[in-house]
Amino acid sequence: MAIGQELLDIPFADMVRNLAAAVAEGQLSLDQSSMATLQFLADEANGIAIIPEIIETIAPAKLNTTANGQPVEIDTVSVTSVPSPPVKMTLLQAGIVPTFYQFTEASIEVKLSISMKRTGPQETNARPGFVNRTVMAFGSPVNFRSANTFSYTAEGSSVLRVTMKPVPPPVRLLPDIVSVNATLTPPSVTRTTR
Repeated sequence: MAIGQELLDIPFADMVRNLAAAVAEGQLSLDQSSMATLQFLADEANGIAIIPEIIETIAPAKLNTTANGQPVEIDTVSVTSVPSPPVKMTLLQAGIVPTFYQFTEASIEVKLSISMKRTGPQETNARPGFVNRTVMAFGSPVNFRSANTFSYTAEGSSVLRVTMKPVPPPVRLLPDIVSVNATLTPPSVTRTTR
């Protein structure tokens, strides 16, 4: 290539490959973050005390008051609340689950100036499948030089759109919860379904 060759020239295949690599790298980073969150939520050191139930008792009661200076007894009810002792649980046991995200769509829109260039084999040896090819298509972002030469005007040169949506955590990451209610005869066993 000539010394004056623009530094921003990039083959189309590299542009698409770079987009795919960026999406894959971003997905890996999101997955690692979600796994780190899962480990934090499952760590007993981050556990909290949960009150599993509060027993409210409603009982008949009498209320004494006065009306016109005379004592009056009124039938009413009293409500007493007694919390059960706190139980230490991990945040995961308490029902907080990590959010996993997934890139569901990625597209690239680039306005390019296209040029055909003759290249030597020494420039293409490192690229699999391109050995001994002497003509390749290259693209470069629209700039003042290509805009003036080809009467091309554009306010933006490229747009990258990525759609990311939350997805449920992988089934094997969340444990089954087995509850045994020993207050019943016979005891009742309940298992959460994944």
